[in-house]
Amino acid sequence: MADYDEYEVIPTSPLRKIEQRLSRVETTSSSSETRRLVDQIIELIKANQKVIDGVVKADTELRNELSRIPGKIDELLGSMNEFMDLLKTSAAEETVSEISKDVMDPIVGKLDELIQHTKKSTDVSQASLASLDTIDKRLKRLHTQASVAQSGRRTSYAHQPAPTRYQQPMQ
Repeated sequence: MADYDEYEVIPTSPLRKIEQRLSRVETTSSSSETRRLVDQIIELIKANQKVIDGVVKADTELRNELSRIPGKIDELLGSMNEFMDLLKTSAAEETVSEISKDVMDPIVGKLDELIQHTKKSTDVSQASLASLDTIDKRLKRLHTQASVAQSGRRTSYAHQPAPTRYQQPMQ
């Protein structure tokens, strides 16, 4: 008595519909996922191809640039050789200019004397200008003092303008 199974009676048509629906979902979802996966792989392949094309293009440009380097190095060497020739030429000319330095020494000495003389003349001129300025100030002060003294004695000169720097004061 203990070994018997329990059974229930239910209609089979709803169960059959659920089984069919489940099998449709399983078949469609796996094909759509497979389709999505294939699309992603194709996208990845396209992106990879773009990267490879870019690398090939950069490689070609780099090869072109590298092929130009030997010519530019030759140009640089030519320029350096010209520069070295100029240096050698200028070194040879310096020995010639040392000879001319001996000839130029008396002229340089005379120019130094002229410079010293000019400096002394400038100093004397500056001192003379300072003395003349001092004399001018003193004369103006004396003139104003004389004008004040005369205006106290005579009133007839009050309407006359004061003498300028180079005019003699009126008496």
